[in-house]
Amino acid sequence: MKKHKHILFVPFVLCVLLTYCGDTGTNSNQCGCTEDVAAKTPYEYFVDLSKLPRCTGSEKAASDYLKSFAEQLGFEIFQDAMFNLLIKKQGSKGRESEPPIILQAHIDMVCNKDLAVNHNFETDPIIPVIEGDWVRSQDRTTLGADNGSGVSMIMAILASNCISHPPVEALLTVQEEIGLIGALYFDVSKLSGQRLINLDNITEKFLLAGSKQNDNPEIIIPMLPKALAKIANLPDWPYREDSPLRDKMVKVFKDFYKEEPVIASINNRVAGVECMAFAARMPEADMISIGPTIQNIHTPDERMSLSSYNRVYDYLVKILEEL
Repeated sequence: MKKHKHILFVPFVLCVLLTYCGDTGTNSNQCGCTEDVAAKTPYEYFVDLSKLPRCTGSEKAASDYLKSFAEQLGFEIFQDAMFNLLIKKQGSKGRESEPPIILQAHIDMVCNKDLAVNHNFETDPIIPVIEGDWVRSQDRTTLGADNGSGVSMIMAILASNCISHPPVEALLTVQEEIGLIGALYFDVSKLSGQRLINLDNITEKFLLAGSKQNDNPEIIIPMLPKALAKIANLPDWPYREDSPLRDKMVKVFKDFYKEEPVIASINNRVAGVECMAFAARMPEADMISIGPTIQNIHTPDERMSLSSYNRVYDYLVKILEEL
């Protein structure tokens, strides 16, 4: 009887597994894949990144760390003289020949703290703590979610064996906070992709699709006034009437969130994302910016919604699956 029960049980398990593998409502849609034991959650990568010095202009250690991370995974890597980093990952099984997608974020952060706080950003780690739904620095310093949130999501995608995606070109830039300097310096001829998802937006459910023009959609200004002067009057990022990437991301958004996204522009006289640096040199590129809700950036009160961070990562994975 035990033997017969066992024989009957095996087909039942196979049936359950086949049903599960046919379900596309999970992050890991490649049936039978196994994550590397060294792979971490996106938030764990965020915590790791927070240990590294990465004030604007001091990104070498963080760039070298990310380079080593990619080398261990066996990827093609290019690091330029400014420590911008390009990491290329092949498409998942069956998708190797598809057009690449560029995932882009900046390594550097604004280093700010209360005057009374004894913290050396060049040597002391930032320790994220979770209070309810919010992540903040343990000390009264900036958290670095701008743009550690985007870098850590990209790290998780690079490390995963269980996400369906086209070839990925991960572009991690430096000196964004003082005028998109690293992105303006980077040799865009190194890129093959013509679709770019920037992960430096700080308002969930807003899809940034251009910089301010008279006929553009709603404008979002995502930074505090005192942080704006140094990057005023940034390059233009023209809004594209025809954007297959935006159309796909809207479709996935509606399926994922069960609501409509806000299609927004950013006022390039007072704030910026690096799509502005690429727009003139990559005029055919189709670019959208997304990201989790982060409040009070560039200040010791900076905090990031953890649930928003996790949702945006899951949304990004769904986009990659459906591109």
